[in-house]
Amino acid sequence: MASTYDVVVVGAGPAGSTAARYASRRGLKVLLLDRRREIGVPVQCGEYVAKDEEVRTIFPSVDGLEDLMEVPRRERQIDTDVIRIWSPKGRHWDIPFGGYTVRRDRMDQGIAEQAVAEGAELRTETTVHRVGGSDVVTNHGNVEAKVVIGADGPRSTVARSVGLPWPTSGPAMSCTIDGDFDSVTDMFFGNLAPGGYAWIIPKGACANVGLGTWQHFRGRLDSLFHKFLDSRGLPHLHGTGGYVPVTGPVETTVAGNVLLVGDAAGHVMATNGGGINVSMICGRIAGEAAADFVLQGRPLDGYETRWRAVVGAPLERGRRIKGLADRFFGSDRLLEAGMTLLGARRMGRAVRCQRLLVGR
Repeated sequence: MASTYDVVVVGAGPAGSTAARYASRRGLKVLLLDRRREIGVPVQCGEYVAKDEEVRTIFPSVDGLEDLMEVPRRERQIDTDVIRIWSPKGRHWDIPFGGYTVRRDRMDQGIAEQAVAEGAELRTETTVHRVGGSDVVTNHGNVEAKVVIGADGPRSTVARSVGLPWPTSGPAMSCTIDGDFDSVTDMFFGNLAPGGYAWIIPKGACANVGLGTWQHFRGRLDSLFHKFLDSRGLPHLHGTGGYVPVTGPVETTVAGNVLLVGDAAGHVMATNGGGINVSMICGRIAGEAAADFVLQGRPLDGYETRWRAVVGAPLERGRRIKGLADRFFGSDRLLEAGMTLLGARRMGRAVRCQRLLVGR
């Protein structure tokens, strides 16, 4: 007979573990599943987190960040107060922006440990094959759930099982390189990363170096990545890759008893690729919405309403800004002109998913 849970969360990244943590805190019986043997391994992102004051600027209605972001702050490595944006011709603009870097594997493990400490059951090396109604079919047998939270990435099995859309995603690759790097976050734009950007994010005695491109890219990402490493005089190292949402949230994140969160829902700021803060904010909302459904009978549709009320407007602005930028990404000449026209102030607003023209 299948074990029964109030909530089954698929995917123990920041979004899924946060959802499990807050659902468990309300007294629910929660199962957190992850296909990996070791949570957070391999690392597949830039390991960059926005400081709380930046998050409050971007998402003014968010609250409770001290509790929510406890583990990322604990695992912070170095602070970076500037994003340096590079044009195709090598011009750069310094954008004041408060952030810090983390050990992503330790951060993910720490958030999962928080969920377990609140009462969640964690199972690793567990692959979900499909979800149907209350049934969750895995490689280790079936479990039943009143609510299923899909936090299993942009190619979500949970979403596919219930007919929810995948977010539009592009390929990305990164690695860690030892060395002495400036204490600024570098973002490089142009045909070196079509429709996206390359990055160097300092982490003390090393840096996270990576590259992401848009959904239209059809070439070899590793070749593009090595070309970027060559351009910066960096050694060729093996990068870990994956897909990253590039145009913001999907249209619908609720179907029946299923909620989508994190990359599975496209909870990413389209103008900068940042997803950790947004995913954790929405993960908390998902966990609390699941608890409201199980304990009080509130409709799960409330999850969609709540996350859109907190982060929806900035994410939508980010999607529109990214759509405008895509018109320039095919030509380094046009992109250079566009970046020059924007200047540092408007680029800073774009990074924060704010209106480029104040008052409009």
